[in-house]
Amino acid sequence: MKVSDGMNYAPKGKAQPVVKPGEFVFSAAHLDHGHIYGMTSGLLDAGATLKYVYDPDPKKVEAFVKAYPQVKVARSEEELLNDKETNMVCGAAITNERCALGLRAMQAGKDYFTDKAPFTTLEQLDSAKKMVAQTGKKYMVYYGERLHVEGAVLAGNLIEQGAIGKVIHVEGFGPHRLGAAGRPQWFFEKEKYGGILCDIGSHQIEQYLFYAGEEDGTVSRSRIANYAHPQYPELDDFGDCAINSANGTTFYFRVDWFTPDGLRRWGDGRTIIGTKRDIEIRKDGEGTLARSATAATMCSSSTTKANSTSTRPG
Repeated sequence: MKVSDGMNYAPKGKAQPVVKPGEFVFSAAHLDHGHIYGMTSGLLDAGATLKYVYDPDPKKVEAFVKAYPQVKVARSEEELLNDKETNMVCGAAITNERCALGLRAMQAGKDYFTDKAPFTTLEQLDSAKKMVAQTGKKYMVYYGERLHVEGAVLAGNLIEQGAIGKVIHVEGFGPHRLGAAGRPQWFFEKEKYGGILCDIGSHQIEQYLFYAGEEDGTVSRSRIANYAHPQYPELDDFGDCAINSANGTTFYFRVDWFTPDGLRRWGDGRTIIGTKRDIEIRKDGEGTLARSATAATMCSSSTTKANSTSTRPG
């Protein structure tokens, strides 16, 4: 998979097993977004065992089996959900169908691990909360821009260690390369993908909540637009948002689909302001391989920089 292919590129991680072989079994269902590969590889690196895969599209299944030849192909979603050995269902369905898949998985007694964004409506969120309360199962979300970026992981570790003091403000900039030719039709239908603030904006919000130690916030203002893609009238190619929390931290982010075709990425980063020091996470590397290099330096200007050259696009 080419790193310029935003729908399918997945980083390579390092095996760090936390369970024994066969101790935790998962199956993959609905492979509509290529993030399923990063999710699956991450679980395998943690020691989980992959059992089944299912998708109604044989070509998607064929590609998945090629990447993970140990997997068995389920004849139907029901066969996968009814499997007694499967502890968790891992899915990357079309965005507005992810909640429904999660409800079916939890109702079948499985935990659920979905690609971002997990919902496109508040009604879906409410139904998931009710199913979690009813079944006791987990509804978990994969945010690869934090989980699979070494600079982002390092920033979290530094904050946890108290290296920058109390986090008071976070800024995020997430330009992306559209690569329209490699995107499926549903990607350009707002009811299905949820809009830019839901799609790639959710990465930014998740990182803010994590780094600032917040659980909630209030949107003070937001904006979306389609400035340059009239051929895709339901596409938001620009969005920004400001959020305040009850604990006093603030957040601003901007996301867009204007990274030039000739660049892997440009200007993608986060700034985290603390009471003692700042952290700047830059993700500007023109990487052509799945290798990560992270550098952190405590500078005399009281700035901590975490640079990563291996990230995943949205």
